[in-house]
Amino acid sequence: MLTENKFSKYILYAIGEIVLVVIGILIALWINTLNQEKAQKNKIDSILVKIQNDILQDIDNADWLLENYMRKDSIYTRMMRDTLSPEDIKAIPRYGSYSLNFVTTWWMSYHIQTNGYNLLKENIDIVPNKYDPLIKILDEMYTYNQNVYQTYNSNSADFAKQYYSYLNDNQPWVAVDAFSGERSDAKIEFILNNPKFKNQMNSILGSGTAMVWEFSNYKNEITEIYIKINELLGENARPLPEVIRLTSVANTKDAEDFVGIYQFSEGHRNVLNSETIEVYLKDKDLYLKTTNNKTGPLLQLHVEKPIFSKVYGTIMRFIPERNTIKMYYGPGGINEWTKMTPK
Repeated sequence: MLTENKFSKYILYAIGEIVLVVIGILIALWINTLNQEKAQKNKIDSILVKIQNDILQDIDNADWLLENYMRKDSIYTRMMRDTLSPEDIKAIPRYGSYSLNFVTTWWMSYHIQTNGYNLLKENIDIVPNKYDPLIKILDEMYTYNQNVYQTYNSNSADFAKQYYSYLNDNQPWVAVDAFSGERSDAKIEFILNNPKFKNQMNSILGSGTAMVWEFSNYKNEITEIYIKINELLGENARPLPEVIRLTSVANTKDAEDFVGIYQFSEGHRNVLNSETIEVYLKDKDLYLKTTNNKTGPLLQLHVEKPIFSKVYGTIMRFIPERNTIKMYYGPGGINEWTKMTPK
């Protein structure tokens, strides 16, 4: 073209070639960016699933927390009624989760699972902006609850260790009983009449009550987060597990065993000041009503492990095989309610 004096055409051709090359480069960069964004999204989505797994593990671990608390409460109530004889105390197991030592020297602890959350923070630079509201919630929730449970774990351990040190320093029967494997008359006398024993039960149980109370708040928070993550995952979301829901029951059939009128049947004092309570269904929520017209949603129900918490400042547990509801009031003792047979 140059030899034929067609310079302008040559320039246009060259420019066209350059434009095509630039367009090709831009397309390649665009495709590469899309691939990177897709890889980053997949990575973040997998981390969010890990957070969901941590949430399910936290809920599962709470079974131990609640069972531990209720066993302590049951032993505490028996002792505080002052109806046990020396023979009764000798019959109580020396070791294990039904022993008197379980109440006084075994402290409670609960540890939140944060593997997924920590991994998310390590990759915060590639997290899309749409996740900002979720990250803010996670930051606040994990920071607060980790501090809370670390404090309660430490307090519970301190109560137990201080009491154990007190026994070693003041009660000569500790080493003797440990060596003989028997419960001496001196120890039985201490259990029955020394206020230090009951005060220690009160302290340990109070710490456990606070931990369970905090968990009921925490469970509501992580349930909402699990559902929020599912919304963000979209078509990659997993079906909601049975334990993840914001209502008391999954369907009306699940409520059939719980609904009914219950009569006060046991307890050194009726904390609700009502001879009967009614459990009734409204939409997918169970409510509890007393003769004083107090109501409250039972939001911690699980069909296979029917435990309710934080209702009237207490922990509730439904026992299907006995048709009873037990209410654990920590230092206030236990109330039991039995379902009335329809006439």
